[in-house]
Amino acid sequence: MENTLLCPTLRPIFELEIARGNEVESTESGWTNCVFSVVMKNRLCHDSVEKFKLPYSVRKWKNTDGHYALETGYLGDKYKHSIAGPTD
Repeated sequence: MENTLLCPTLRPIFELEIARGNEVESTESGWTNCVFSVVMKNRLCHDSVEKFKLPYSVRKWKNTDGHYALETGYLGDKYKHSIAGPTD
């Protein structure tokens, strides 16, 4: 399962999303700035994620470039892993 591949800093977000019924849409690897990415089918529950005590190496990002999927998620700089979902 994707959870075993995702870095430990982002695993709590993944587990939260699975617990609330969200599903993995796709996984990707091989990007320069993000070596492994999990894309969820539905929007992430950002309000709940913000309550986690995530390390400073985890930052929220948002893609607004229409050439790619419009997503919002979190990137763990230490491992270069990401978890995201569709933007509102």
